[in-house]
Amino acid sequence: MPSYSNLKKFLRRGRWLLLILAAAVLSACSGSRVGSSSWPGLTVSDTTAYVAFDQSVYAVDLASGQEQWQFTPPEQDKGATFYAPPALTDSGTLIVSSYTGVVYAVKANTGDMIWRRQLSSSRLVGGPAVAGDLALVPSADHNLYALKLDSGADVWSFTTDEPLWSEPLVKGDKVYLSGLDHKVYALDLTSGNQLWSTELKGAMADKPSSLDSLILTGTFANQLVALNADNGRVAWTLQTDGWVWGDPAVQDGVAYFGDVDGTFYAVDANGHVVWQSHLDGDVTASPAVENGIVYFATADGQVFARQAADNTPAWQQPLDGQLLTDPAVTGDSLLVASLDGKNLLTAFDATSGAVRWSYQPAGK
Repeated sequence: MPSYSNLKKFLRRGRWLLLILAAAVLSACSGSRVGSSSWPGLTVSDTTAYVAFDQSVYAVDLASGQEQWQFTPPEQDKGATFYAPPALTDSGTLIVSSYTGVVYAVKANTGDMIWRRQLSSSRLVGGPAVAGDLALVPSADHNLYALKLDSGADVWSFTTDEPLWSEPLVKGDKVYLSGLDHKVYALDLTSGNQLWSTELKGAMADKPSSLDSLILTGTFANQLVALNADNGRVAWTLQTDGWVWGDPAVQDGVAYFGDVDGTFYAVDANGHVVWQSHLDGDVTASPAVENGIVYFATADGQVFARQAADNTPAWQQPLDGQLLTDPAVTGDSLLVASLDGKNLLTAFDATSGAVRWSYQPAGK
């Protein structure tokens, strides 16, 4: 008879396998409407939180928790839904990808639409990235698209072997991309030409991270893999307890990440485990690390703050709903978005864990 711990692992992996299969089915059904089964995508500035969720994008004032504006797609895109966090440009534009294949440029201070682009008949699950005058948008049609920020016009595209669910990482003049085709790619930012690719043992559903001269990516083969950024050669591999869904957060030469079996890790640039913590809940979102504190959440609704150096607890708070969205630190606040909870967005005091405010869109 399997042990209780092995049974829990089986059930956790089964739940995430069902999520993957459901998303794959929805991606194949171009006419389907997902509605509120999407998860929130969160991006923050110094003053505002932007939440893309269900059929709208919301701007929320960080000081008060009051809604500043709401963007709803035009009538021609009725039924469009959002998963991906918007990308905020230095000039005050939000680039927002919809699950129905449309990309929008929206004024960050007013929510007014600047342009729209029907990019693909497939799904846009991964978040866009901004690099210079380009917006980089991954698509489930296997392509990464580079668009002009001011107009949405094509600049280049790069095709992979399977759907793309992960936001690209831009580092200098290179773009790094993790795919469901088990490959990590390095591309030239200007041309989109491939510089190298490395095939790993498992699919990757989130963006890679940078640690010194390494590119880190978590896989569904229960691994965190470090690649040489220049040539793609594997520097080291860390075996994990479960699938690694989120991307590692990096500070002071240490990467922090969790897996879907509920283990959270701190790993140095040589692949050595600094510490690890076993939790009673899946870790699927990427963590945040700031001022020596690492913040992470379990999918079943627990928010943790730990000392990054040694895993000493700082605080822990329960939160309604499923926590599938990456938490974000801005100033002295931690922002956490919740799926199917009492509130869409909650602001915690980053030091004490006290709730500062909560936000729920009117009528939800």
